[in-house]
Amino acid sequence: MKSDPQTLTINILNRIDQLRDAIAYSRDQMKVMSFGQGIACNQEVAQWFRVLEGQSTPNYTIPKHLEDKVQSILKLIKEKQWKRPKIRY
Repeated sequence: MKSDPQTLTINILNRIDQLRDAIAYSRDQMKVMSFGQGIACNQEVAQWFRVLEGQSTPNYTIPKHLEDKVQSILKLIKEKQWKRPKIRY
């Protein structure tokens, strides 16, 4: 993800949203990911937030087999036009 700072920030925020959508869809709809896989996705989310805070590169990204699963879930989300539920406190 190399480019100007504004584009980089947008790309990182989009990636965070993708991971959060995949986790939420898995929990809400079909239990596609295990708890451990959800934790791994959350670890990557945390790493991207560290990059936004000034760390140069993430120390952790999910492995390829889990990335493939995330991409499959994102396709389902698009096909079904599913929206992540709002969190109410």
